[in-house]
Amino acid sequence: MLIEPGTDHMLFDADCGICTWSAAWCRRADSAHRWRIAPYQDVAEEELAKHHVTWAQCARSVHVIGRSGRVHRGAFAVNAFLWQRFPWSLLIAVVYLIPVLLLLEVIGYHIVANNRGRLSKWFGLQACRLRG
Repeated sequence: MLIEPGTDHMLFDADCGICTWSAAWCRRADSAHRWRIAPYQDVAEEELAKHHVTWAQCARSVHVIGRSGRVHRGAFAVNAFLWQRFPWSLLIAVVYLIPVLLLLEVIGYHIVANNRGRLSKWFGLQACRLRG
């Protein structure tokens, strides 16, 4: 897959149950099909390198490469997606207006990302195949 200019891309880890479930939710939320939501494993490392992104970084957190080429990672990538969806955009505005909420979101994302294999199993999702 190529990262096309002028298109928003969300790259997730297809080896993770939570990531795959979240990507499916995002696809449903993107009823206008404005986003390309795909596993980072479908993008050549050379293509990602054009945006200063590596497979290793994508394996740790979701990445959004916006239509302008700007890269968002982790909680900020989630926010970039939700910002374009009403009423979620109202929640994101509040999160950015109250810095402690943004801090809690970033910490929460980090906790979930670091425990996604365990959480996938707990929720009965396809557990991470690359991690225990």
